[in-house]
Amino acid sequence: MNPVRQLLRRSIRVRLTLWNASVLAFVLGVFALAAWITLTTTLRQRTDTAVRESARVVAGAIRVERAAAYARGDVEEVRGQTEQAVLRELRVGDLEVFIADEGAQLMATRQPGAPRPLSRNEGSERNEVPNDVPDEVRALMRETVQQRSVELADERRVVLGSITMRGVGWRAGITRLAPMAQDPGEPALLVMVLHTLEDDRLLLRAVRTTLLLAVPLALLASVLAGYALARRSLAPLDEITTRTASITAADLDQRLPVVNPHDELGRLAVIVNGLLGRVGEAFRTQRQFVADASHELRTPIAIIRGEADVTLRRTTRDESEYRETLHVIQQESVRLSRIVDDLFLLTRVDADAPISEPRDLGVGELITAALRSVRSLAESRGITLEQRVVPSADDPDDIRIYGDGVLMHRLLLNLLDNALRHAPPQSTVTVQVEGSAHMVHIDVQDAGPGVPAALRSRLFERFVHGRSSQRTGHDGAGLGLAIAQAIAHAHGGQIVLQEHTGGAWFRVTLPRSTAGAAPGSRPSSPRLPPSTDGPDTPNMQA
Repeated sequence: MNPVRQLLRRSIRVRLTLWNASVLAFVLGVFALAAWITLTTTLRQRTDTAVRESARVVAGAIRVERAAAYARGDVEEVRGQTEQAVLRELRVGDLEVFIADEGAQLMATRQPGAPRPLSRNEGSERNEVPNDVPDEVRALMRETVQQRSVELADERRVVLGSITMRGVGWRAGITRLAPMAQDPGEPALLVMVLHTLEDDRLLLRAVRTTLLLAVPLALLASVLAGYALARRSLAPLDEITTRTASITAADLDQRLPVVNPHDELGRLAVIVNGLLGRVGEAFRTQRQFVADASHELRTPIAIIRGEADVTLRRTTRDESEYRETLHVIQQESVRLSRIVDDLFLLTRVDADAPISEPRDLGVGELITAALRSVRSLAESRGITLEQRVVPSADDPDDIRIYGDGVLMHRLLLNLLDNALRHAPPQSTVTVQVEGSAHMVHIDVQDAGPGVPAALRSRLFERFVHGRSSQRTGHDGAGLGLAIAQAIAHAHGGQIVLQEHTGGAWFRVTLPRSTAGAAPGSRPSSPRLPPSTDGPDTPNMQA
């Protein structure tokens, strides 16, 4: 790869500097071009105005002088004497003036840049005769008379043109002076005023030189200043990069320095610190999860191995002993299988895996099926199951949600099994349904010992046992409520432990769905895998 291109890809400083220099170069280029066009246009307009007004002034002065001479009765001794006298009296600066007839025969001239004209009679100022017309001036006069005679017919018009004379460019203004009414036989005159363009050329050259030097110097200064500014501005980013690269899984408690939390780099550092905090918490949770999972799996594996070792250690055992050993192994295998299934389900939850086809579900049907599944377990413990409907609320059969039926059945089973295992004998476990305009509330209440206040904040974490008294059967792995909460989250809802005295009260809140509604109006599909347990099999609970 090209080293320059590689540097551009790797360095933000260089890219920022070059972008800044490119923008500045474009702006300076536009400014220089606009200034150059403005200056050349202004100089051209100023020169045209000067020759135009000077030609009019000279023509007007000649007409006035001729009228005065006719009034005094003076007669010219030398042809063009009156015009030459006018040119001597007028102050026209460095302009050159030529007065000739329409045949380009010179009558008077004023040329500050040329040698003084010779005279026919040395020492006689009145009989002074000018030099002949330069070839360039004569050619321009003839061309103007031939091609622009219509414009010259109007004495108020001044025809503009350009010539090169004595190696210098000139701007010319030509006007026509008609004969006086007192002497109609006198030929018409052409008055040409010339303004040299040499001063303008020198000025433009100086300006061009200045621009050619100033623009590159400005770009160089911009590149140096831009790089220094970019380097200083991005210095905190280098520190963030270095510090972030040095953080490993073993020291996720480190944090990046935040110099200014209000600018972009400061906000980036704050975000990275928050990310490090979340990653650190995730690592701690993962380590704890692995440790708890290992602990939970170790017990049934140790029991299975111990029973097998004891059985194999003896040479002979009767059938009842073998059956008892196999029964223990079978029970622990079932327990181990359920723990593995729950762990697999939670792993799929973390991976955000999609589930099978969701559909509209009637809440009343779900609750009836769940109560039927745990009825035998409730009867064996002397517990009454009761389903209630909030007065003035919708009929549960009319309240519907959108989701996976197997997962929702498992959510209710987990909550009911959790309540049955902690409810005292001869008590009641109540399931209550309430529907609002957009949400569905399912409450599961028991009369057990409740959840200790110290465990309420961690109740839905994995491998957390919320209550320990009055347990029957197998101890749970502490995954039931975590799975139920994950299912609720996947369906756009949640489970919360309500403040309640005399037992535990869990409230499930889910988005409500109208039967037959368009798919676009329903909540997004949950993303959990279906349960591998049968619908009538209670799960290990918290």
